[in-house]
Amino acid sequence: MVLHLRSDETSERADPVLATAASRLSWGTSYLVVAAAGSAVVLAAAGLGTGLAYGLRAGDAGTQVPRLIGAALAQWPAVLVVAAVAVLLFGLWPESCVAGGWTALALAAAIVLLGPTLRLAQPIQDISPFTHVPRLPGGTVSAAPLVWLTLAAVVLMAVGLAGLRRRDIG
Repeated sequence: MVLHLRSDETSERADPVLATAASRLSWGTSYLVVAAAGSAVVLAAAGLGTGLAYGLRAGDAGTQVPRLIGAALAQWPAVLVVAAVAVLLFGLWPESCVAGGWTALALAAAIVLLGPTLRLAQPIQDISPFTHVPRLPGGTVSAAPLVWLTLAAVVLMAVGLAGLRRRDIG
C-alpha cells in the first residue's frame, strides 16, 4: 500500500489531489493509515483462522482463538518497520522506494527464515525486525522489543513524511 504513493506520483494521479486543499503530509499519512490498519486486520484474520482451526481440532477454541490472534498481532510492529523503510525511501529517495521497499521485505524474510539454518551471526540476524518479536505462542512476551520496533517505525515514517513535504511532486 505504501508503494502506491510512488505509483500515484509517477502516473500523475497525485497532482489533482495535491492541487486541492490536501497537504502532502495528509496525502502521505492517509496511505500509512490504510497500510497500518490493513496489515493489522490481515494479521488478526490470520490469527483468527489459525486459532479456529487449532481450537476446533483441540476442542478448546475459546482459549486458542484469542491466544493465536495475539500471537499474530505481535508481528505488527515488525510489519510497520518494513513499511516505514518504504516510506523513508519514498520521502528521501523516491526513485529507489519500490526496489528498496521490496528489498527490505525480502531481506527481512530471508534472514528470519534462513538465518538460523545458515547459522548467520546474531548481528546479521538482528537486521530483520521480525527477529525481535516474541516467539509466540508459547514464548515469553516482552513488551520492550515491541515498543522499540514501534518507535523505530514511527521515527522512520516521520522522517519519510518530512522528506515528502520538501520534495517537488509532479
